[in-house]
Amino acid sequence: MLKKVLNWYTSRASLPFWLIGLTDCATVYLAGVAAYALNHSLSVAVGNLYGLMATVAVFLVCFVAGFRLFHTYSGIIRMTTTGDLARIFAALSVGGLLAVVMKVLTPVDALMVSPYRIRDIITLIFLASTGMCGLRMTAKLFYDLYLRYSTGGGAYGYAHKDLISMEMSDLLPRDPITVDMEEVRGVISGHCVMVTGAAGSIGSELAYLLASVGPSELVLIDQAESPLHDVRINMARLYPGIRCHTIVTSICHSSRMDRIFSAHRPDFVFHAAAYKHVPMMEDNPVESVLNNIDGTRKIADLAVKHGVRKFVMVSTDKAVNPTNIMGCSKRICEMYCQALSGAGCRTQFITTRFGNVLGSNGSVIPTFREQIRRGGPVLVTHPKIIRYFMLISEACSLVLQAATLGKGGEIFAFDMGRPVRIVDLARRMILLSGRLDVGIEFTGLRPGEKLYEEVLTDSERVVPTPHPKIKAAKVRPLDIQVVDRDIGELIATARRYDVTGTVRMMKWMVPEYRSTPNSPYALLDPAPPPVAGANPSPPRPAPPVPPPRHQPMPAATIA
Repeated sequence: MLKKVLNWYTSRASLPFWLIGLTDCATVYLAGVAAYALNHSLSVAVGNLYGLMATVAVFLVCFVAGFRLFHTYSGIIRMTTTGDLARIFAALSVGGLLAVVMKVLTPVDALMVSPYRIRDIITLIFLASTGMCGLRMTAKLFYDLYLRYSTGGGAYGYAHKDLISMEMSDLLPRDPITVDMEEVRGVISGHCVMVTGAAGSIGSELAYLLASVGPSELVLIDQAESPLHDVRINMARLYPGIRCHTIVTSICHSSRMDRIFSAHRPDFVFHAAAYKHVPMMEDNPVESVLNNIDGTRKIADLAVKHGVRKFVMVSTDKAVNPTNIMGCSKRICEMYCQALSGAGCRTQFITTRFGNVLGSNGSVIPTFREQIRRGGPVLVTHPKIIRYFMLISEACSLVLQAATLGKGGEIFAFDMGRPVRIVDLARRMILLSGRLDVGIEFTGLRPGEKLYEEVLTDSERVVPTPHPKIKAAKVRPLDIQVVDRDIGELIATARRYDVTGTVRMMKWMVPEYRSTPNSPYALLDPAPPPVAGANPSPPRPAPPVPPPRHQPMPAATIA
């Protein structure tokens, strides 16, 4: 762990943090000298200059501890908000408290003829807060002016490249997440790796990261020809020494996928193929079942058949207490992998969950960028809606790290820091683009959309992992025969294009699945318990679907 920390702080990427940290230290130091001069006199300060400077230097250690605790050295440009200014004040307050403790418990005053008093420390905090906040606001002002006028200026004179060159990291209220890729290299190098959904945002980034750690062979699967062709060209350009096979097919084609497994014998499978857009899947539940669930079952079964070492499924936080078809379909996929993990097969099944990915295909970032380019308005569903966000590179590197940590049966959830209000994200993008004439409109929550997302259920006990940003939930494997039977019935219902029956069975398989009130499938949820003293409402008629032929399966519990 110490080696990882030292490698980061001595890397080129840490240079901005060092510069900001040293600037803050200089501000606190000057504030400490000025505070003493204000509370005493300039002549006294000059007369005790050596002792004064030595004492402030000792107190500076306390304030550095506060900076480290509250990460004041990160995000000076992108995060200059009232919340971040409060963070600065909190860091200085903690540093001042430590300085008071040091003054009381140590003979620091012995360095000075006139001792540094508590009121001097309070004045130091006030002056340092003013100075640090002023520096950040000045930096932010010049940064915004640069964005506004670097390409010609004017209300409508900003070039489209302003929006394209916007760094995704500028929109995250936290430090970047780092992963030890050498550890990943030690596991993946020299092995054949398959990636499904390799033309998508996550799948393609996974493919590039995997290529960087030296696999013997890469097998990239997707049914989208054009984006897969782009991946093929990039692979040939960036990693010409890697044997890379780009195969256009659907994961639902069992015989074709069986031949691919037989031909390449992959050691690792990263399963990222899925329909992911919530509104689309609300309108197409049958396709969600046939692609996400049936496709996952077929690929997982082939992984077992062909002796794959590890099967890593890319899931989503929407699978936790799902409120929409897409999230429920991914939860059922998780259940099948959990069941296979407990079935005594050689393949280790690992599930990874994370939130929204900044810049992925169809995400809010490209949508907002295009709306800003057109002059607005930027459309946000609800003023209070919040989401966890990650960079594509962060999400994929953590998936690879989870693959190295997993032993089978785990659900890994990633620590994504503080959630972000979508409206704040929109405002930040408008500000960074320079298009201050663009407004925001609220359109209302879409069917199946929640105000907030979760990455773990209340019943999933967190198990620590060696990586501080990865949490693990160890769950008791489900009965593979029961789960397989249930999924078989679900798929059979979907193939009849019985939408109501399909959704009803999904709700039965995942009892925590409750549709949002604006969803047409809310009628399929069980009626809430009656309120004491209220007039009972008539029972809701059941949908015209025959009941399941077996007893409901118990929900997964913690091992």
